[in-house]
Amino acid sequence: MMRWNLLTLGLLLTSMSFGQNGSGPGTLQALDPALPNHPTHFELSGFGLQGTGEASHTSVGTPHWYSAAPGPRSAILNLEFGPLFPEEAKPAVERAADIWSQSIETVIPVNIMAIWDSLPPNILGQAGPYEVVHDFDGAQEGNRQYPIALANQMAGEDLNPEAPDMVVKIAEDALWYLELDGQVPDTLYDLVTVALHEMCHGLGFLGSANHNGNSGFLGFQGIPFIFDQFVEESDQTSVLDYISGTVTLGNVLESDALYWGGENGGDALEFGRPRLYAPTNWAPGASFSHLRENSYPNGDVNSLMTPFINTAESIHTPGAITLGMMQDMGWSLPPVLCSLLDVVTLTQTPCNPLTNTYTQVLQVTYENAPETGNLTVNGVAFPITGSPQTVSLTNLTSDGAPVDVDVSFSENLDCSLSAPALFTAPESCCVLLRLAEVNPEAKTVTIRNVADCEGGLSGQVIKSGGTQAFLTDLLPPGVTLAADATLTISWPDWPNNAAGGDLTLHDQVGAYDDYVQWGTPGNVGQVLANIYNLWTPNTFLEGLPPYTYEGDPYANPAEQGVEYWSALPFPCAVLSMTAGATSGCNPVGNVFTQELIVEFQSPPPAGDVILVNDSMVAYDGANPWNVVLTLPASGTAVDLTVTVMGEPTCTGALAGEVLAPEECGCPTDLNNGGFVDVTDLLLFLTDYGCMSGCTADFNGDDIVNVNDLLIFLTSYGDSCN
Repeated sequence: MMRWNLLTLGLLLTSMSFGQNGSGPGTLQALDPALPNHPTHFELSGFGLQGTGEASHTSVGTPHWYSAAPGPRSAILNLEFGPLFPEEAKPAVERAADIWSQSIETVIPVNIMAIWDSLPPNILGQAGPYEVVHDFDGAQEGNRQYPIALANQMAGEDLNPEAPDMVVKIAEDALWYLELDGQVPDTLYDLVTVALHEMCHGLGFLGSANHNGNSGFLGFQGIPFIFDQFVEESDQTSVLDYISGTVTLGNVLESDALYWGGENGGDALEFGRPRLYAPTNWAPGASFSHLRENSYPNGDVNSLMTPFINTAESIHTPGAITLGMMQDMGWSLPPVLCSLLDVVTLTQTPCNPLTNTYTQVLQVTYENAPETGNLTVNGVAFPITGSPQTVSLTNLTSDGAPVDVDVSFSENLDCSLSAPALFTAPESCCVLLRLAEVNPEAKTVTIRNVADCEGGLSGQVIKSGGTQAFLTDLLPPGVTLAADATLTISWPDWPNNAAGGDLTLHDQVGAYDDYVQWGTPGNVGQVLANIYNLWTPNTFLEGLPPYTYEGDPYANPAEQGVEYWSALPFPCAVLSMTAGATSGCNPVGNVFTQELIVEFQSPPPAGDVILVNDSMVAYDGANPWNVVLTLPASGTAVDLTVTVMGEPTCTGALAGEVLAPEECGCPTDLNNGGFVDVTDLLLFLTDYGCMSGCTADFNGDDIVNVNDLLIFLTSYGDSCN
């Protein structure tokens, strides 16, 4: 076995810092393990972090398997603090060591010396193996340099019990966040993260590559590090296939195309290989021995071993990629136990009023699931299909209550997860609603629950034209509707469509529940209402609101359509009056007949009396209505009027459109007997003194007096035929 003690051989703990570029945060400080101009020496700089002063506000928590509680650990990491190490800073370093003690396995304890020291400006920490060894008993690979901590595990003994396995230096003048919760303020650096990163380098996350600005170099004393063995190009060509000290190797090291070729590191990704940091300009201490920052940015679970660190950033897990790489190099990892990591809600269906149930979709995340048996969620068994797994819980009772979720595997009941009150069930919808009355003028809707139980109104919607409203938005919280009960709801934002429109009632589950349209056909909801057999196209209610359902709401099949609705009739109105045939003058009475055609809106009942001019006529129920009038022949225009008795607003007039024929016969023949005789004289005397609308007013002066008598006497004895 060959041993190279990195301290006792004069290998100095020097630091190499690199500035921040214009597009990203500052770089980590890294080992410079292979200097070609000193082939017999190995100069160490401690893979430390350089602060950027920029806050990233990201936090990655501890691994799901980590427990801060006392208990057995899979690895023993012994910490020895230097005399100047502050007591208040020790817990953060101890937490980092404890995370590693549950992330790897050891048979030989790993001894760490932690020193509180002055470091170059902005350097947060430095660390590295105390020594590297090769070709020892138990080495898994010959001709490879191993960090002493890993070599001890393979050898099964402490190859250098008098010395630590790694040295970690922490900058004494850095602005540290010393708490353990990872909630780092803007101006501070997280000590747990820095210590966790540096310990990883000390455990062996480092390669031997170096670059002098022209050529590339690999190996220490001509022997590559175990890390180097797994570094390859995109075409899987190993960097060890190139000759150290050549320009060709130098180009490869600056290609931005180096990957980790180990099986376990690759298995940590769903596809591809872990990508290493290999910028086109060699960055001493950062290139080669870190993961690529742009591939695993701030906040990524695998970002611990990238070359940059910010304030307000914490990473309290090695990450699956780093652990896989450590395993490739020879570290043993604890057995991955079955673990249910998380359960989250996806979609939830509305309550189905036919069953008062709903469906909840969940996503369950797990690892190392049993190869047999089922995934059980709240007592329902599902085949194990792979993580993350989507499951649907169906026929759940809608009761508005919070729902606890319990997840386990049938073949490993200890692998379980409980999520109290993970989601809330929809409110009970044991209702089946029908429209009872619709009043677009008053903007109210009356609904009836035709189900046999009481329930809430969650998910119920009314639509009119392009506007809709949830009933729960129009009502106080928690309103329910009992079986066969009705409820009138005010909808202030209902569009003004009393003259013509429609209303749909829908529970958002399946088909429309009810529909009505009035005033006009072809409204927005008519197409679907027809598809759902709720309404016949181009039929609509005629009349005034409210529109009332008159059918049997419990009928099966349902009684739906215009024939089951009623409207208030429009008020009686004379829509039109048309003069028909006009007869000639009848000398018997000096009269003529006039036909009149009247069209009504909401005509009166048959038998009602209609006043036509001065005549009272019984209405026969016809619409349009034809009536024949007998009027005096005067040779002048005649006005015609129609008024429904008892409805004074239901009236109409036809002014001056009828011309009476010229007079015929004798005006003094008062009894229309065909001649003027004593009978007419007696009638005249009866009318004598009349002052308005008088039959015997022969001269038209609105009074029957002596002048009219003289006219009568002049014609006495005349024949009028």
